[in-house]
Amino acid sequence: MEHLLEIDAISKHFGGLKALENVSFTMDRGEILGLIGPNGAGKTTLFNLITGRYPVTSGTIRYNGKDLSGMGPSQVAAMGIGRTFQIVRPFAGLTVITNVMIALGVSHYAGFWNSVSRYRTPASLKAARKILARVGIAGYAQQKSENLPLGLKKHLEIARALALRPSLILLDEPAGGLRKEEMDRLIGLVREINGEGTSVLVIEHNMPVVMQLCKRIVVLDHGTKIAEGPPEAIRNNRQVVEAYLGRTGDA
Repeated sequence: MEHLLEIDAISKHFGGLKALENVSFTMDRGEILGLIGPNGAGKTTLFNLITGRYPVTSGTIRYNGKDLSGMGPSQVAAMGIGRTFQIVRPFAGLTVITNVMIALGVSHYAGFWNSVSRYRTPASLKAARKILARVGIAGYAQQKSENLPLGLKKHLEIARALALRPSLILLDEPAGGLRKEEMDRLIGLVREINGEGTSVLVIEHNMPVVMQLCKRIVVLDHGTKIAEGPPEAIRNNRQVVEAYLGRTGDA
């Protein structure tokens, strides 16, 4: 069976800094795959390479068997890859539902204002409401996005990613800064999204969240892959404990 995502010997250098060096792994359709590692391990850099924000230095990224080399973020999004960001930054001054409508428009029109003005239709409004209901924040549709508490902003981030109708969604620290009950709701939401057919690649420092969500985990340290396997094997991997879990105390 063809893999959904193939990371093949990827390296990314910023001048003399080797942010990633010869990293390889695959992801299957329908999987929730975890990507962990200490700060500076190269996790978000890898997300930026997959989504076309940075060009790779060497290696190949294939999605559904197609090489993503040379594609920009809008082209990658049109291929069916959505993402969230570690630092949540909704469009300030705009309502929650307008944030989602902009994301809906991006897949049809290039440019921010074209996305807002040309895609503000009854159909897009209905679609945006449906997505907000899907992530549990329909009641906040008319609120200014910057006024939402952090937990709901995380749900809005996921809603904006879902507006791209992705078959793969990349979640960058979705549980960061959340309280226990908010984490539980987020875990439930990610599982539901995955159960509906969307594959999920998740960066997360919160080990209980990773262990609950993922059946397989890839570990990076200093830009290289040091381990890959099921949660129990990762938990007991001495190199992982020394490089990451032992440093944070999360083990």
